[in-house]
Amino acid sequence: MTPATGWGPLLDDVRRLVTREPSLKVVLAGVARHLVGALDVDGCLIYRIEPGGEVVVAAGHPSSAGEGEPLRLAPGFGVTGRVAADGIAVTLVDDNPRNARHRELLGLAEGQRVSRLCVPARAPDGSCAAVVAAHSRTRRVFLDAEVALAQQVADLVALRLRLDRLTAASADHRTEWNVFVAGTVTAQEAERRRIAGDLHDGVSQVIASLTFHLSAAELALADHDLAYVTDQVHAARALAELAVAETRSAITGLHSPVLDDLGLAAGLESMARAVPNLKVAVDAQDVDLPEHVAVSLFRIAQEAIQNAVKHAGASKAQVRLARHGRKVVLTVSDDGHGFPARTGRAGRPSGTGFGLAGMTERAELIGGHLDVVSVAGKGTTVEVVVPIEG
Repeated sequence: MTPATGWGPLLDDVRRLVTREPSLKVVLAGVARHLVGALDVDGCLIYRIEPGGEVVVAAGHPSSAGEGEPLRLAPGFGVTGRVAADGIAVTLVDDNPRNARHRELLGLAEGQRVSRLCVPARAPDGSCAAVVAAHSRTRRVFLDAEVALAQQVADLVALRLRLDRLTAASADHRTEWNVFVAGTVTAQEAERRRIAGDLHDGVSQVIASLTFHLSAAELALADHDLAYVTDQVHAARALAELAVAETRSAITGLHSPVLDDLGLAAGLESMARAVPNLKVAVDAQDVDLPEHVAVSLFRIAQEAIQNAVKHAGASKAQVRLARHGRKVVLTVSDDGHGFPARTGRAGRPSGTGFGLAGMTERAELIGGHLDVVSVAGKGTTVEVVVPIEG
């Protein structure tokens, strides 16, 4: 095919291939095949530009050009690397590539030279997404019209590469979003179950006992046994005070106004005072943190303390918050009976059923890492390390 016959049908075929073929590998091989026929050359290689700037052969025609060990060129290396870096088409009449693998792909014998046409596949933002390189082992000078044709084809390749990257990024984003949503819903449900458990185990049982004592006092009034009535009222009053304390603890679990007003250190101290049946010591520095980081660390500490109360049989616990260089470290330890902590995917704590998945997700959402050390009979330590700016 020559410029005189027109290249419109060829470009139409390439457009259909680029827009309709689902396999990128098939698209690139097909584009190379079309150019070999249109330019009457011996072969065509298509090089993809990797994120780091490395140039890698992705496909070619004849098909054997894209097989075997892929040719990789450092950013800016050789003619192909310069075309990728500068975004300017280059033609060479007597090229003598030095790379042995490159010469093999071009089908060159020892000492044989080659004529080459290399054009950048230009993305809409002006960057180079690939290089389309045709070669002829018969010496020739490529015409301007041939360079223009190759450039049009290469730009269509760039559009397809751009589309594939956007599609992959969208799929990754959707996957990450689904994981985030699932984790958020799971955390919310776990939080609701925790609050329901607190109310059932604490407030509701106290109120039931309170009702019992008041009923007993009412019956004693009918018998005019004022001493017994007094005892029952005193017991009921003590239970009422306990119910208030349990309710305050549950409310703190929902929201800590001290955290909002005075910061994380004060919030941790307030949380520790509200925990029933456990002595919690707090050693917390005042660290200036973004609100979402402070809230996440507060919730992790809260969950760890709840575990110490409900599952560990602990009598005391320690909460520490300190800044070390560009990291803030939260540590919660208890003297409970411990559990067999294990690690799962990507080193995450798993297999315990004590809310560690939720705590781990909270830590990861703020760019941190959570570690758990638990020894049977010697207690548990939860440590969260979060990088901070400044």
